[in-house]
Amino acid sequence: MIETLEKTGELKTIKQEKDTWILEVPAEICQKEGFAEGTLVSLTIKNSGIQASFVKPSSKKLQKISKRLLKKNHKLYGELKRVGD
Repeated sequence: MIETLEKTGELKTIKQEKDTWILEVPAEICQKEGFAEGTLVSLTIKNSGIQASFVKPSSKKLQKISKRLLKKNHKLYGELKRVGD
């Protein structure tokens, strides 16, 4: 049985590279499928097809640590970005 879903709006592209797109899964789909809100999907063109994988969002604890490190090392990360590393 094929189930249709109403259009929920535009998909938000997080990142795009040569053959890969990272998209945010809409909240309605996350709820329907039992995914955590903020789940991403990676779509890659490979072997004449599309390979997909889901990327779970980081835990609140990991997000807090990441923000603290970003704040602490802001100048270093800026310099690394500037030199392309």
